[in-house]
Amino acid sequence: MPTNHPLKQALDEWLPDCDFAVLSHGFAPHGRDYVMVVQADGTYELTLTHVTDLRYETRVGDEVWPESWDDHFTDYQAWLAADEPDGYVWGTNWSLAYPGLRLLEGDAGAAVWSERLGRPMHALALETERFALRLVFHEARAKRLSDDRSIIERALRPVEP
Repeated sequence: MPTNHPLKQALDEWLPDCDFAVLSHGFAPHGRDYVMVVQADGTYELTLTHVTDLRYETRVGDEVWPESWDDHFTDYQAWLAADEPDGYVWGTNWSLAYPGLRLLEGDAGAAVWSERLGRPMHALALETERFALRLVFHEARAKRLSDDRSIIERALRPVEP
C-alpha cells in the first residue's frame, strides 16, 4: 500500500478496505470534488478533491437489470407494497463496499494527470454490489459526521457461535 496516498491515514485509522456502507456519493455542487458519505465505525463525509477522471460502472447483473426496471424498485416502501418482486432493490439507498476500496499505486492515469497538472495525483477503485468507481484525485479530506453505525450494523451482524 502506498505510504503517500491521501487515503492511507483513513485506512489506518477508521476506514476499512471493505464492508463499509456507502450512503451517498457524487460530485459537489461546484463540480471539482467528489463527496461520499460512508458508514463504518461512525458516519463520515469523505471528500476527494480535484477529481480529473471518474469512471462509473454498474455491478448489477445484466439479467437483473430488466427485472429491476420499474420505479417501485427505487422506493423501498413501494417495493414492499408491490409484494417484494424479484429484482435489485435500489431503494435501500445505500450499498455495501465489497470487495471494497483499493489504493492504486503506480496508476498510469494518475501519473499522466500529475504530469499535466504539475501536482501529485492519486487513484483509487471502489467496488460495491451496486457499482464500481475509479477516480483520479489530488487530496482526501474526511470529516466525522456522527457516531451512527445503524445501517452497517444491520448488514454486518456477528455470527453467533
